[in-house]
Amino acid sequence: MSVPKDELHRLVEALPEQETRVVKRFLEFILSRAQAEDRAWLEADLGELPPYDWGPEGPPKGKPVQYKPGVGLIVEGGKQ
Repeated sequence: MSVPKDELHRLVEALPEQETRVVKRFLEFILSRAQAEDRAWLEADLGELPPYDWGPEGPPKGKPVQYKPGVGLIVEGGKQ
């Protein structure tokens, strides 16, 4: 479930002043936990993982892509 940030801003603005400190501490906790999980993945030694088993058909066929700054990935030859 996604909540627009303006809705969150409205809810925080409606809180009594002492409650905003509680919300701030909670949000800082959530962010620190997420950053710790990210750090664990980034620092993990993934070189020891076995190769991925694509099955008898091998990796799926794909189309070449091109990256354009400010646009993103563009599938060469269209999406079909």
